[in-house]
Amino acid sequence: MWVIDGWPKEAHKSQFFRYYICILDMVSLIPGTLYLKINTGKIPSFELGHTYITVFMNAIAALRTVLVLTRNYNEIIFYFLKEVHLFNFRRKSKYAYETHILVHKISHFFTMYVFMLMCCGILLFNLTPIYNSYAAGMFRDEPPPNATFDHAVYFALPFDTSTSFKGYAIVSLYNWYICITCSTYFCIIDLTIFIMVFHLWGHMRVLSYNLENFPKPASVLAAANDTHAYTACENKYNEEELVEVFIRLRDCIQIHSLVINFSSMMADSFGWTLLVYLFFHQVSGCLLLLECSQLDTAALARYGPLTIIIFQQLIQLSVIFELIGSSNDRLIDSVYSVPWEYMDTANRKNVFVMLRQSQRSMNLKACSMITVGVQTMIAILKTSFSYFVMLRTVADEEE
Repeated sequence: MWVIDGWPKEAHKSQFFRYYICILDMVSLIPGTLYLKINTGKIPSFELGHTYITVFMNAIAALRTVLVLTRNYNEIIFYFLKEVHLFNFRRKSKYAYETHILVHKISHFFTMYVFMLMCCGILLFNLTPIYNSYAAGMFRDEPPPNATFDHAVYFALPFDTSTSFKGYAIVSLYNWYICITCSTYFCIIDLTIFIMVFHLWGHMRVLSYNLENFPKPASVLAAANDTHAYTACENKYNEEELVEVFIRLRDCIQIHSLVINFSSMMADSFGWTLLVYLFFHQVSGCLLLLECSQLDTAALARYGPLTIIIFQQLIQLSVIFELIGSSNDRLIDSVYSVPWEYMDTANRKNVFVMLRQSQRSMNLKACSMITVGVQTMIAILKTSFSYFVMLRTVADEEE
């Protein structure tokens, strides 16, 4: 978060770096889009597809720079750290502490995994065109005729970048910088959302455990092995136990309400971002498959890792959000297992409130339209493969 100047900062206080990156990404869209407009119909689809991918990635990064500037983003980050983070609940019980440690380890592993993936993607995406230019002899004192420099990102610029070494050096250095910036916004914002989901899953895990292990009346437990004594006992909580039952149920309802409210906050803050992101996966998936379908070493080295990264981002996004829905299914069963039959009327009403709350769907919807989950992922992958087949046919006809 420090890399994108997203945290730690004072609430609602945007910094210079945030605006600088936002303007930089917005400005970078202009020459990239112009390059597409100028070269559409002039260069093969395989070469043009590369620029479509980079322009779409630039657009997503630009939108995320806008997200970091919004008030909702600042509010949800601070609310997450102060109210939702499992660190704040680690002393509630032994199981809560164990869950906090588990989620912490998962978050740490996932952070390192995303960081390594991001670094590999940046290196391969930028080193491959440098190698291609070297293999084409563009770094010789006298470059071969009709040979051109290969770039990681192509722009329509007022100076020569295809044959001039100075122009190539300027664009190449800028490409490294813009790739690092875009990749950081891609991965860090995703990682932030994933960590939030992990903590919500942790809360649901603790909540289900507490409900499944809800204590029965002492009289019932004492008479559990004696059938005659069990029949003779009142099968009710005593006054002291009813107070404890009330406190336990109240805490469960409060935690579940916290999870529901924060899930709604996530939908409000990240909904439009996720909607555009899903559309990006729909478009970029078929384009990346098209580029990889060339099956030559250069194309596979350049687009193979990027394709894997993009598809695994879609898969991990969907699977991680599916955690909330699956944990809610377990919660419903856990509420049913509460020994409500031993409670008084007031506490039974609390159980009923908890039961009604647990029936609410926890699946996050992008802009209240598309559910982020495995089913949406499958639909996107199917559509991407269908469009890939169509684009491959068009590319073959051009050849």
